[in-house]
Amino acid sequence: MSKKMEYDRKEYDVTRTMPGNWYLSSYKFRYSLDHLQPWFKKLKEKKLVGTQCRSCNTVFFPPRLVCGYCLVKPDLWVDVRETAQVATFNITYEKNPQTGEVVEKPVVCVRHDGTDTAFLAQLSPEINFRETYVGMPLKVKWRDEPEGNIGDLEYYEPLEDEAKDLRKEE
Repeated sequence: MSKKMEYDRKEYDVTRTMPGNWYLSSYKFRYSLDHLQPWFKKLKEKKLVGTQCRSCNTVFFPPRLVCGYCLVKPDLWVDVRETAQVATFNITYEKNPQTGEVVEKPVVCVRHDGTDTAFLAQLSPEINFRETYVGMPLKVKWRDEPEGNIGDLEYYEPLEDEAKDLRKEE
């Protein structure tokens, strides 16, 4: 028997209205990667850079075209360290269509040190995913021959974490 959830419904008065029409079909949006060319160039040199918003000082890696906090174009390029931390992680399950075997696939969000944003990344195949934890220190493993794209960050390998084993020995 399921219990129905009850909640208090509030009535809201409309306080403001604005007459007008939005002709969305007349708007044209053109996406250009010209703004990101310095980032692609640095990736080819095995260097990491991000963008910093001049208004709120948020550092984005990978770079963004618009700051999501203050809606300003972050146009200041800053160096980003190769060290990072696991921001969050999850396990997804994928079924192989030929064999029917269910395989675990880790999904990890990584936040580079000195940045304010996280992105999806691959962990080293040697890492036992069951030992992954939020805050786990990582370092970039570069592709042998970089091409100037996000795929040049082949995977992240773990760093030694002194804080992990600070529990008291009994």
